[in-house]
Amino acid sequence: MKLMITVSGVEVTIDLPGVNLAVYRNIRSQLEKALQNPDIKNREAITRAFLYALKKCPKANASDLWHHVVYRLYCEVLPKYRPQNPSQSWVRASGEALELVLEEWYAPFLLKRRVRIQALISRDKKREALKQMGLGEVVGDSKLDAALYVERKKDDWRIFGGIHVKASLAERVSDDVPASRAMMKKGYFSPLWTLDVKSFPPPHGDLVNRGELGSPDAPSEKRKYVEQQGEFDGCFSANLRTVSSGRKTKSGKRVFTLRLTQQPDRFAREIVKRANLWRKKISSKRQ
Repeated sequence: MKLMITVSGVEVTIDLPGVNLAVYRNIRSQLEKALQNPDIKNREAITRAFLYALKKCPKANASDLWHHVVYRLYCEVLPKYRPQNPSQSWVRASGEALELVLEEWYAPFLLKRRVRIQALISRDKKREALKQMGLGEVVGDSKLDAALYVERKKDDWRIFGGIHVKASLAERVSDDVPASRAMMKKGYFSPLWTLDVKSFPPPHGDLVNRGELGSPDAPSEKRKYVEQQGEFDGCFSANLRTVSSGRKTKSGKRVFTLRLTQQPDRFAREIVKRANLWRKKISSKRQ
């Protein structure tokens, strides 16, 4: 599908492989139906629309679905049903929506392996997760987006890590670094998960969503956080234009490119691997 977008009076045509007009219209309908219901929060409307888009467009770039489809339709539809500024509303609601997407998307695979992922929407939940890791007094309670739990024995769930979730790496990734360092120092799994959304509008750009990570040969500062400084246990990007790391990096940490609709992806497998290592660690301490 080719989507015509007007920015600052300039028309730009964006190619969206894997998306057809019928699905595009249905995504719009999903948003309208949700936003008409006063009991459905904005973040839930975004979550539903994006999950629908992923399921109906398995060959599309997930990052493009978020950036060029759900975001633009949300900004178009929202004022018809709610007296809110669309751009400001998106900033407030979309971050939490993406955390809910991860919880729902990865849960089916993880739960079968006795692993649970939980979006930490409220400050109380963030505070409790950090407290369980012994970090409650070390880092701010807004610096963790999702928690990971492993079932040691029946109904005995233990936290073994947390995820730093970013739609765009422009969202001050540096703010998450202190929490990630503290988590890794204590042996907790601390990955960065992103849609790596970034495009430049006309007249200087073409709106192609190339992301912000650069390449191993020409790394951006965001990539250096991972490959050179090792501030996170890897970066997992659901933008198909993201360039993955080579087998070896200075820090040993790598950038991975994900196709969300092919599950289990590298991120899901890495979570299970880390959960199994945590189980062994707990078992060895008990012996």
